[in-house]
Amino acid sequence: MTAEGPDSSPRGGNSYRFLVRSPNPLGDACMALPAVRALKRSRPAAQIAVVCRRNLTPMWAAREEIDEVIPFSKGLNPLQVGRVIRKHGRFDEGVLLPNSFRSALELRFGGVHRLSGYDRHGRRFLLKNAVAEPEPNAETQHHVHRYLHLVGESGVDISDIDALLAIPETPNPIQGGEKEIHLGVCPGAEYGNAKRYPIKRYAEVIETLRGKRPDITFRVSIYGSPAERGIGDELVAEISEPCENRAGKTSIEDLVEELQTCHFLATNDTGTMHLAAALGVPTVAIFGSTEPAFTSPIGNVHRVIRHQVDCSPCFLRECPVDYRCMLRIDPEVVVKEMEALLDVAV
Repeated sequence: MTAEGPDSSPRGGNSYRFLVRSPNPLGDACMALPAVRALKRSRPAAQIAVVCRRNLTPMWAAREEIDEVIPFSKGLNPLQVGRVIRKHGRFDEGVLLPNSFRSALELRFGGVHRLSGYDRHGRRFLLKNAVAEPEPNAETQHHVHRYLHLVGESGVDISDIDALLAIPETPNPIQGGEKEIHLGVCPGAEYGNAKRYPIKRYAEVIETLRGKRPDITFRVSIYGSPAERGIGDELVAEISEPCENRAGKTSIEDLVEELQTCHFLATNDTGTMHLAAALGVPTVAIFGSTEPAFTSPIGNVHRVIRHQVDCSPCFLRECPVDYRCMLRIDPEVVVKEMEALLDVAV
C-alpha cells in the first residue's frame, strides 16, 4: 500500500462509522486502548476506524475492536492527511485522542464534522463536542482515565472499569523449575536522559540476578529504537552472554511478537513498557523524571520502582541537577523486584 492509499479493508458493512485519531507516541496509543474498547462495546453495531501514523498500524490492526486502520506517513501535512481519510469514505463522527490543533484540522479536512475532543489549544470552534479537562484526583489522574473520560463525555458507557482495563493473560508465564528465562531490557528512552536508568546499573542488575539464580540461564534481549542502538551496544559490552542487542532491528509488529516470548521486561518509562503491559508481559518499570501515577503500566502484575525526591516529578528531558531520582535507586532494589516476579512461578 502507498502512503496515501488504503491499508486494509473494512471488516463490516455497518452504516454508522466512527473515526478515532490515535495519539502519535506508542505509549500514549497503548494507554488509549481501554477508551477504544469502551467505544466499541458501547456501539457494537458501528464500524470503528483508527487513523494513525504508519508505524502504529500493526498495533491497531491487531485489536479486535478495530474494523479498519488508516495509516499516514509522518511527513504529511493536515490537508494531506485529510485527503488520505477521504479515500476511505464518509465518517459520521470522530474522536480526537491527541490534544493538538493539528489533529482536529486533519479530521475536518477529512470531511469529519462531528468531532469530540478536549477543549485545548484553541480548537473549540473545530469541535462539535468540546470536552472540559477532568478535575484530577488520585483515582483518575492516570492517562488511561483521561482518555476514558473523553469518550465518556461523548456518550460512551465507561462504568465497567475493570473490564475496560483488563489485560491479556501473560503470554509466556514463568513456570516452576524454569531453566531459561527470556529477559527483555529497555535501557533507553527517546524522551531523554532523565528517564534513563544508567547503563552500568542495568548491567549490575542483570549480573547480580544471574549470580543469585545460578541454576537459571537468563537470555537477555535489548530493545529500543534505531537511535538507541548505541545504548544497546553499551549494555552488551557490560554483560555476559547470552545477550543480543535488538534495538533498531524490530518494527512494532516484530516487537509485539518478540515481547510475547519474554518472561518479563526490565524497562524505563517507555512506549515499549506500555506495549508489553498491553500484551500482558510483566514489567519491572523504573521511573525517573516522570510520574507513575500518570503513566505507570496498567495491571497489577507489574513492579514499579521510583525514588521520589524533592523535585519529583520534573518531567524534564535532561536533569539540570545531579540525576538524583535515578541514582538513588539501588540496583539491589531492581533485583529484588525481578526476583519477586520469578518467585510467583507456579
